[in-house]
Parts: sequence; structure tokens; C-alpha cells
Amino acid sequence: MDFQLNESQKELVALADRLGREEFAAKAARWDENHEYPHENVEVLRKAGLLGMTIPKAFGGPERPLIDVVLVIEQIAKYCGVTARIVVETNMGALGAIMAYGTPEQQKEVARRVLEDGDKPAIGMTEPNAGTDLVALTTTARETDDGYIINGVKHWITGGGISKTNLIFARIIDRDGQDHGIGGVLVDLGTPGFAIGHVESAMGLRGIPEAELIFTDCKVPLTNLVLRDAKEGFKKLMNGYNAQRVGASAVALGLAQGAHELAVDYMNTREATGQKLKDFQGLAWIAAEGDMRLDAARLLIYRAACNAVHLPNNVMLPEMREASIAKAFVGHESFECVSDSLQMFGAAGYSASLPLERMLRDVRMFQIGGGTTQAQLNMIARSIFPRR
Repeated sequence: MDFQLNESQKELVALADRLGREEFAAKAARWDENHEYPHENVEVLRKAGLLGMTIPKAFGGPERPLIDVVLVIEQIAKYCGVTARIVVETNMGALGAIMAYGTPEQQKEVARRVLEDGDKPAIGMTEPNAGTDLVALTTTARETDDGYIINGVKHWITGGGISKTNLIFARIIDRDGQDHGIGGVLVDLGTPGFAIGHVESAMGLRGIPEAELIFTDCKVPLTNLVLRDAKEGFKKLMNGYNAQRVGASAVALGLAQGAHELAVDYMNTREATGQKLKDFQGLAWIAAEGDMRLDAARLLIYRAACNAVHLPNNVMLPEMREASIAKAFVGHESFECVSDSLQMFGAAGYSASLPLERMLRDVRMFQIGGGTTQAQLNMIARSIFPRR
């Protein structure tokens, strides 16, 4: 087992860190305050080759392993959680599912959109009454002679209204009315019958909209079907979400690492009662615990990424248990690390003049979005006590 990065990975980390410091850090507050999508950052990422890193070479991508993407996400999140989350969405999630299970035509077009246009594919899963319990979703895609008619409502969809490519989870109903279970259908932004509804005013990560998607007799061609498999379709689509969870965990880790580094720098210079903060044993122990949290989190994320299984087209997606362990642990420990780091600054940390209060709001999402901590614990428990 090798814990050392190769030269290519070191260069990737250095590139991501430089872009974070020089291009993204100073603007991070702007996206948060204005609830504004960072289009200019997307273009910087695209020119740097950090979008579509996982896209297979057959479709114009560099076909990098997931661990390389995780390294980039972690570095960028130290400076801007929103931009790091865009790196997740343009390398994992819906993109991974399409690259693994879509048709060659779908794969070619979606790859082009990501690599050339900077499109961030959205994954439409959650519904008002089907969040953690996704098998209860009611959105339908009914087959006709020349397409699928989609009806239903999705909400809390990351990138809704921004993403041209939308992979919508729906119950696939054939022409005879038979339910084939949950499958995936591609719906482009602007398709008649597809509307953007309410956009949430979220606590953090405000630069990416969390929107309601409304489908009213929305018709798409038959060729837009990604997967229809009554036995394995839903499971296969969720494999793509395992990568999303690993990517989300890397954002949380990067936010925590960035906050921790700010706190350590402050402790090295700030004095109180005649000594530096780093010389107070109680505070030094808090910093030491932060280091332990970060190292443990990093190892769990890297393990899940490195152990990703090879699927069609050499797409690599993590195993469910390892992805869930990483997300449950990292979400909690990263929040604690950011909170402790903010505490080091006292009242200044609570002020918007420093990035720590924003980082605390941002990192809190990762105990909820992409599957709550409790949902991850349920999945881990099922791996320990499998159902017959």
C-alpha cells in the first residue's frame, strides 16, 4: 500500500492549490453574498483541464482515476467550497452514471458539453416526499411511440436552472402500462414542459442554486433513456451517486483543512496574557485533535476513491460501503474541525470579515446533502447485518 503521490499527482495538487489561492479565494464571499453562480471560475477550471477529468479517452477526456479528482477537490475547497463542488459535479455523479451506462451517443454529447462548454450535469433524484426514501419517488416517464412523457416534481436539485444536462430519476412505464422500476432519462434545460420552480435560499454553498424542477407532460426522445432495468437499474444509477458522496466528502475535508490552516497561522502569531495561543496547552490540543480528524478523514476518502471498481468504458465508481463510511465520518468531523478553528479567533471568527463563518455554513451541508449521516449509517449497518 503506497501512501505517496506520484509526480503527476503532485503537479495536479500544486495546480489546484495555485488556482485556489490566486483565482478563487478572493471571490468566494461574492458567490455567497450574491447567491451567484461562478461562471468565470468554471472557465478557469475548464482551461486548466480540471473539468471532465474522469471522462474516458474514447470520448475526449483524460480518463484520470477518481483519486486525482479527489486531490483537486480537496485543494480547491480550502479556498472556495462552491467552486470545489462544481469540480465534483463535472467529474462525478450524473456524469459518472452516463459514462458508465449511457449510450455512445449520449456519452459523446455529454462529454462534449462538459469539456467544451463547462456544463455541470445535474442529477435529479430528490422529491418533496422522496428524499432518503428514494424508492418512493413518483415522477414517471411514460413510453410512447416516439418518446417519453415525463411528469413529476423534483426539489433540492443542485444546479437546477444552470445545468443544461439533467439526469432525471423516474419510474419507467412502458406502452402497456407496465412499471419497469426506477431508471434514468436525460432532459435538457429548455425542453418544453420542463420548468424551474422555487429556488431555495440555502444556509451555505449559496453560489450553486438548489432548485425545484417541474415536469408537466415533458416529452423527450426515446434515445434520451439512459437505463431501464427492472432488476438492476436503480442500483446501477446509485453507483454513480457513490462517487458523488466521495466527492462531497472531499469538499468537506478541504473546507476543514482550509479552516484549520487559518487557525494554526493565527495561533502562531496571536498573543494573549503574554504568550502566543499555540503555547496554551488546551488550545494546542484542539489543534492536534483537528490534525487527527483531518488525517483520518483523508484516509477514508482516499481509500474509497482508490478502491473504486471498474465499470463499462473504464469508468471507476466507489463501492457503497466505503463511500458511506467516508461521508458519514468526514461530514461530522469536518464540521467539528471548522467549528474549533472558528473558536480560535473568538469574536473575529464569528464575523463575516473572515471566511470562517461562511466555511462553517458551507461544511454543515455535508451531514445532510447527498444522503444524511443517518442514512449512511443505515447503509453501513445493512452491510454488517445483510438482509435475506
